[in-house]
Amino acid sequence: MRHAGPALAVFLLAGFPAMAAGSAHSVGAAHAASTRIAAATHPPQSEHRPPQSEHECYSAAQTRREIAARKLAEPFGLLIGAANRFQAEALGVRLCRHKEQYIYEISLLRPTGRVIHVFTNAVTGQILSVKNAK
Repeated sequence: MRHAGPALAVFLLAGFPAMAAGSAHSVGAAHAASTRIAAATHPPQSEHRPPQSEHECYSAAQTRREIAARKLAEPFGLLIGAANRFQAEALGVRLCRHKEQYIYEISLLRPTGRVIHVFTNAVTGQILSVKNAK
């Protein structure tokens, strides 16, 4: 770690020539360069992107946006309801889109150690299918 300081300084100065030269506009030049780099590596994301495939699952943040935008059922209530119905411990729930239908994939743990997967319609809450229930 003792040699990291000078190497880092050389790297930073090489990356921002205006800053290294000490010109009056070096801060602006460095900011412009970093903005161009950020824009090139992170393109702007739209709120509702078109589907990439037939089956796509969403992150927690994306799920919150989809619930609000599409008026989907609250996943926590469906998770607890499924856990009570199948007499199992609630493990988790995630929102997925299959073709044009939004579904919640609910995971439950039976006392025997078996994991059950319950698929529900994300709008109505109706159970569509159950895997590994027996």
